[in-house]
Order: sequence, then C-alpha cells, then structure tokens
Amino acid sequence: MSPRRRSLLTVLMTAFALVLTACASMPTSGPVVKIAHVSTPTPDGGFAITPRGPQAGASPTEIVQGFLDAMQATPVQTSTAREFLSAEFADAWDPQRETVTYNDLTPPHGSKIVSVDLSDANHLDEQGVWRGAAGMADSQLHFAMVQEKGEWRISSAPNALIVPQSWFDARFTQVSLYYFDPSGRILVPEPVFVPRGEQLATTLVRGLLAGPSDALTGVVRTFLPTGVSAGLSVPVDRNGVASVDLKGDLGQQSDHAVHLMSAQLAWTLRQDDSIQAIRLSIGGRPVDQTSNGVIAVDTGAQYDPAGYASSSRLFGIAAGAGVDATSDKLDPLPGPLGSGKPALRTMAVSLDAAQGAGVTADGRELRSGSLEEGATATVRMTGTDLLRPAWDFADRLWDVDRTSEGAVVHVSDGKRMRRVVVPGVTGQDVRRFLVSRDGSRLIALVRHNDGDEVVVSRIRSSDQGRVLGAVGTQVISDLGEGARIRDIGWHSPTSVVTLQQLSGTALIRTLSVDGAVSGFPAVTLTVGDRLRALAASPLASDTLYGVSSGSLVDLSGDTGSTALPGPVTALGYVG
Repeated sequence: MSPRRRSLLTVLMTAFALVLTACASMPTSGPVVKIAHVSTPTPDGGFAITPRGPQAGASPTEIVQGFLDAMQATPVQTSTAREFLSAEFADAWDPQRETVTYNDLTPPHGSKIVSVDLSDANHLDEQGVWRGAAGMADSQLHFAMVQEKGEWRISSAPNALIVPQSWFDARFTQVSLYYFDPSGRILVPEPVFVPRGEQLATTLVRGLLAGPSDALTGVVRTFLPTGVSAGLSVPVDRNGVASVDLKGDLGQQSDHAVHLMSAQLAWTLRQDDSIQAIRLSIGGRPVDQTSNGVIAVDTGAQYDPAGYASSSRLFGIAAGAGVDATSDKLDPLPGPLGSGKPALRTMAVSLDAAQGAGVTADGRELRSGSLEEGATATVRMTGTDLLRPAWDFADRLWDVDRTSEGAVVHVSDGKRMRRVVVPGVTGQDVRRFLVSRDGSRLIALVRHNDGDEVVVSRIRSSDQGRVLGAVGTQVISDLGEGARIRDIGWHSPTSVVTLQQLSGTALIRTLSVDGAVSGFPAVTLTVGDRLRALAASPLASDTLYGVSSGSLVDLSGDTGSTALPGPVTALGYVG
C-alpha cells in the first residue's frame, strides 16, 4: 500500500475510531441495558456486557425490554436472551437467521401482544450480507406473551438478532468472502459482516463454505464443494498457521480445482491478521503431501480482483489526443488514440495498458485500437452521447449511450458491441459509470430532479466469459435530498468514492458496494482549487487524486498538489 493511500485510510479509520469510541459509551436515550458486570474491552471490540435474566414479577413490557437488552451481550451470545422465552419457543427461536439494527425504538407497549417500533432499521441476512433498509415487517416488532409458572414469557418473536446500530458497529467488522467469476479466472469479493474476536477464522471459513446465495447465480461461482464442513472450528496455532480440514463428500477433486479452492481460502483468511499460512486437508489428509498441506496466505496473487499486474500509469487527453500523464510531461500514446485525429473527449485503457478506447469529441463514436506504433483504430459503435468507456479483466469493453430515451448500456463480445439491459441504469439519466475490474459489478451515477444516486447492478456471465445480462439494483448512496455528485471512482474492489464540491470544500465519501452504512465516514477537505473530477483506482498502491483545472490534488489528507504539465482532461487509471 502506498504511503499516500495509507494516509487517506488513516484519516478514514481515525474518523471511524471516533465513531466507535462514541458507540462504546452508554446511550443517552433508548433502552437501558441492565448490566451485571462491565469489564475491560473484549476481543470482539466492545466492553464485556453481561445482561441480567428475567426478574420475578416482571410485566410483559419489562420482559420484552429485558429480551432486547439481553441481545446486546458482549461477547456476542444469546443464551441470556433465551431465558426470556417460553420453554417451547426457546428451542425454536433462531437469531442467526437475520440481524436487524436500529438507531432508536419506542418503549414496549401492550400486554398479551407487546409491540415495539424501530426507527432507521436495517437488516443483514444469515451470512452477514448487508440487505439495506428493513421493511415494515422488520421495523414493527410484535411479541406474543404467555405465563409460565406465574411469570410472563415471550412465546413468539422475530427470528433475528435485534440490536442498536452503535452496538453493531463496535462489535462487527466488514470482511469479504472470495468467490470466482463464472470463468474461474479472477476472484470476486462479496462483503459480509462478522463478529470481531478470536473466532474470526472459523467464521470466515464457515461463511465461505456456505457458498454464494442464489441471487448470485451467474455472477460468481465457488470451487469449494457443497455439503462439506470444516469441523467445529478453524484453529490457529502460535505460528499463525490456520488448520482447515474439510469433511464430507468432496468427490474426486482435480489439482486445478484444489488450486482454485486454496486461492479462495487464502484470500478470505488473510483478512485475519494472525494468520500467516493455511494447512489444508481433506478428510484428514493434506492436499499436498510434499508441503504437508501448508499454503502461503499470499497465494493466488494472479487472481487479484483489483487486476493482477495491472498498470498504475495515469492516462488522459491533451489537445484531443490520448497521452500518458504519469511523468512530468504529456507523452502522446502510441497508436491511433495518440494522433488526435479525430479529436477525443474521453478515453479508457485496458488493465495491461495494451489497448485503448476513446470517444470522439462530438460524443458520437467509440473507437478502439492497440497502443502500438502503426496500429489502426476500429469504430466499435456510434451513438448519441457516449460516456467515458471502461474495460474489465477479460478485455470486455463497456460504454453507456445517453439517448433521448435514457441510458443504453453496451458491452463487447469480441469486436462487436451489443446492448445489455442493466436494472437501475438502463433508461435513466446516467452521468458516469464504472465497471469493476473483476467484471461483476456496474456502478452508475444517476441524476434525478431531487438529487443524485449511486446504484449498483450485478453482471451475469457464462463460464466462457460472455455477458448474459445484469440482475438486481441497489442504491448505495445516502447523501440527502438535493445532493449533487460531481464524480465517482473506485477506492477498492468493494468500495467507491464520490466527489461533491461546495465552494472551496471537497467532500470525499467512501461507499461500500453493498450499501452498508457502517464504517464509511465522509472526509471533508479544503482545497485551493475547485475539483472537477477524480482519478481513482481499486489498487491500494495507486494514489487517489482530485483533478482541478491545472493540478492533481493528492487526497491523502494533506491535500498536497502537483501542477499538471499542460492542459489535460479525462485523467484516469486503467480500467
């Protein structure tokens, strides 16, 4: 990670740490947790909280309040919460099916049916995948009450862990489960939230073994067979070696399948800082007898979702010609895009910097060609108002045409560009779009009369790499009514940054691709020049820049700027 990108992350994490510090304090409103003991911070990120069980003679509303308080136990556990349930329901209640977070709630009210209304409720599924705002059913809670041995108990309640957002932020962290694209050529990260603590390795492996949800069919695939488990836990020894022993019917696994399986495990488990290597065995037998099954945690670099060995050069347009803007001068690109004939207004370069694609100054033609001397350009498509194109790892070329009927998305299959319907994007007023380097996500900046939105759709493709379409749409921004976003860019394979410009103040906000609100604060920077664009990359080693009329502003927190060697537009990294 470059010092500049690390500085930006330091700013973000410092802000987040302040949030977590506030979260660890006792709330000034809402339910009061009845605490038997509070001690020093626990490994899962919060102070130890041991809530009391039901008290003799408690009313129905007090039982429900106690039940909600008990779900805030730290370390995370629900055994005390079960004490508030009837004997029959205690065995049936399944809090792992869903997690519901809230900012505030109404006091419990009622007698035989006790109700509680949550405000600003969000929910996560059983794997910890952020699902966004909770619907009415998850925001209006109802608890049926019965008497057992003269005491009130809950006989019906939502199958969910129901906790304040502040409590959740302090005790859960966002990580990624790594699957492959359908062709098996690049890893695709899927963000999930898991409890902090010593069982992180076990939680990560169990989540990975559960496999992707049905909603991701055609988007990702896993090489870990279904119906297998890693036993009760994934122990990590004092040398940092995590032991993963897969049990179950794995069938006959080829060396290539085991290799891809190992890459999934390595990328997923390396998020646990205590792990240096993995000892992988199947049914107690090491997958590689020569190494006793030990796999380096940094294995599988060639499957990097940010693009393996991708170029870190900056490219742009000067006087209508494509240029390399990495050095202190603007070097014309070799090949047709560097000729300036015809003049270009936007361009994009493939991840290996071998090909380029540019939109002509009138916005009507998309041309592409090799970045080699003597190469020729091919007109890939014509349109009405073409946006800046994008490339993914498979050298698929993407573009969006802004027509009178709204946005039309195009993608290449070989040399031919064809339309693909993308929910939430097609037909909308799209101002900017991004495609993830792993080819699994299309992110668009959509303008509405009452404000701008950033939306994400998932891209489906065949095992041969042909794009089949797109599924789902999710708004991942929550910037308030009337918000106008000037630009968007990648910040990591699972997050994007947005630029809002207010006078001399630039507001840089990081958004998770799943729309999660936890851990993504805004960073406000005061800069000398108005920023008109971002130069951003999912690679941590690439500096995040703001682009002004005459300089690059390093958005690492110190807002240092570098004068551009000449008038240059459409600055950006590969992809």
